This record gives sequence, C-alpha cells and structure tokens, in this order.
Amino acid sequence: MPEISPLLIAVLLVVYLPPAVVLAWVDGREHRLPNRWVGGLTAGVGLALLALAVGVPALRPALVTAAVLAVVLGLGAVLVALVAPSALGMGDAKTLPVVVLMAGALGGEVLIASLLGIALLAGAVGTVVVVVSRRAGARFALGPVLLAGPFLGLLGAPLVRGALGIG
Repeated sequence: MPEISPLLIAVLLVVYLPPAVVLAWVDGREHRLPNRWVGGLTAGVGLALLALAVGVPALRPALVTAAVLAVVLGLGAVLVALVAPSALGMGDAKTLPVVVLMAGALGGEVLIASLLGIALLAGAVGTVVVVVSRRAGARFALGPVLLAGPFLGLLGAPLVRGALGIG
C-alpha cells in the first residue's frame, strides 16, 4: 500500500474524528444529523485539506481529485434524498461529501474501500434491524455507518489493492 501522508492521518484523527463521533452519537439517538455539526465537520476538514494543499504541493493532485469527487457524489446524494426521501435522509446526503473528501484524500484505494465498506456495513445493519424489528420498512441511523467510511477505507484498502492487482 502506498504511504499515506502522516499529515492526512492527523487531519483524520484531529479534525474529522471528534465531530464525526458526536454526529454518530446524535444520529444514533435522535435519527438526525444537525446541520451545525455537519457544517463544522465539512468546514474543518475542507480548511485543513486546503492548508495541506497550499503547504504540501505534492498532495495537491490527490486533494483536488478528492474535492471534485466529493462535490459530484454529494450532489448525487442530495438529488437522491430529494427524489426518494425514504431511501436516503437529507442529513446523510449532506454528510456524504465530507466522508468522500476525507476518504478520497487518503487515496483512491481508501475511497473505493470506504464506499464498499459503507455499503456492506449498511446492508448488514439494515438486515439485522429488519430481522429484529420484523418490519420490512424499519429505518435505522445511517450516519454512524457513513461517518465510519474513512476508517473502513483504511482497513479495506489492502484488499482493494489486491483485487486490482496493484499490491
């Protein structure tokens, strides 16, 4: 696996993790992701990565790619939330861009593993919720799964590299 900059790991642990934990806790208890916290997380990660892009020119191409992907996937998520609100909550749609930005900044393999990990974990949690509640329409808080994305990506990146034949 390519070396991930310690500065990016610092952003993940110092800037991303604390508000992500608060958001996951709130969503788990209240089934909502407060705009103030989502905005703070997005602004904090965005500013930290912007500072890294200015200070470490070698990181710029990856950070620009991560930012573009975050905007595109974020717009897609908002569109899904508007068209099918029962499929994806607006709070989750507004949280997705910062998750993609952070995971994408850590590398392409991390982003792919992150998205796959979110899908698999959300499917598993959804299955458990349906089985336990015995209701097909049962809802659960997706925020904690979504916010775990960059960490799932770090765990799964070696598997993605192996599957792609590059590691």
